[in-house]
Amino acid sequence: MTQTTNRILVPVGFSEQSILALDHAVIYAKKTQAEIVLLSVMEDAGLFARLFSSEAEKQMERLKEETLKQLDELIEKHKSEGIRMSHMTASGSVHEEIAEVAKMLDVTLVVMGTNGKPGNFKKSTLGSNAYRVVNNVKPPVITVNGGVAPAEPKKIIFPIVLDRRSREKVGTALHYARLFGSEIQIVGVSRSKEEAQKLQVSLKQTMTFIAEAGIKVAGEVIREEGKSVAEATLNYADSQNGDMIIIMEEGEQGKGLRIFSNDVEKIIYNANMPVMSVTPSKVMYENQFQNL
Repeated sequence: MTQTTNRILVPVGFSEQSILALDHAVIYAKKTQAEIVLLSVMEDAGLFARLFSSEAEKQMERLKEETLKQLDELIEKHKSEGIRMSHMTASGSVHEEIAEVAKMLDVTLVVMGTNGKPGNFKKSTLGSNAYRVVNNVKPPVITVNGGVAPAEPKKIIFPIVLDRRSREKVGTALHYARLFGSEIQIVGVSRSKEEAQKLQVSLKQTMTFIAEAGIKVAGEVIREEGKSVAEATLNYADSQNGDMIIIMEEGEQGKGLRIFSNDVEKIIYNANMPVMSVTPSKVMYENQFQNL
C-alpha cells in the first residue's frame, strides 16, 4: 500500500532570488511535513542551435551536469533542516515545464522567486515566467520578491472583490492560518459608492465565516483616489505590516469591481511580501460557501 506524498515544488535558477524562494519553501515544508522537489528548467536552444546540433548537445550536456551538481549542493546545504529534498531537471519552455512537473508530481504548493535565470542558458528569467506559471498550475503558487526575509505568515492580507469565485480562496486562507496561527486581514478596494456598499456586504459575510472557523479576523473597505486596485492593495498590505497576500489568479473579475490580469500581475511582481495565488475551482471548498 502506497502512501501519498505531500510535495512542494521549487523552481530554481541558482540566482539569489530562487535560493530565497527555497528558504521560504522550507518554512512551509516543516509545517506540512512535505518533501521539497527542486526543479531546474533548461530552455530549448532553438532553431539556430539545432542547425549545429552536435555542439548544442554537448553544451546542453555540460549544462545539465553543472546543474545537477548545483542542485546536489543546495540539498546538502539544507540537510540540517531535516526536510526530505530531491531534485530533477527538465528542458523546454520554463512555465510549461513547471506546470507539467507540478501536475505529474501532484504537488500541493509551488514556491518560486520572481527574478532568476533558468539554467543561465538564455536571458529569459524565472521572474518573467512567474505570472505564466501562476496561470498554468492548479495548486497555489507563492511568489517571492527580492529582499523578503523568510518568515511564517502571521498576518495574511486577503483582498476581496465582487465575484463569488474570489471567496474560494477562503478555504486556502483558513488552511494556512490554522497551520501558522495567523490572523486574516480582509480588504476591499472600492472605486465608487455603489461598489463600497456591495463590498461591505461581502466583507461582513466573509468575516463572519472566518470568525466562526475560529480564526482571528478584521477587515475594511478602502478607497484611494487615483490609485489602481493593485496599487491600493499593495499600499494597504504594507500599512498593515502583512506577511503574505492571498489573491485569485486569472484576474478576479466581478460584476462591479474588477481586478484584471494586469492588476494581479502587478501585485505578484511588486509586493513587498510573498504573494499566494489561488486557482479558482468550482468544486474546491464548494460546500463551505453555500451561505456566502
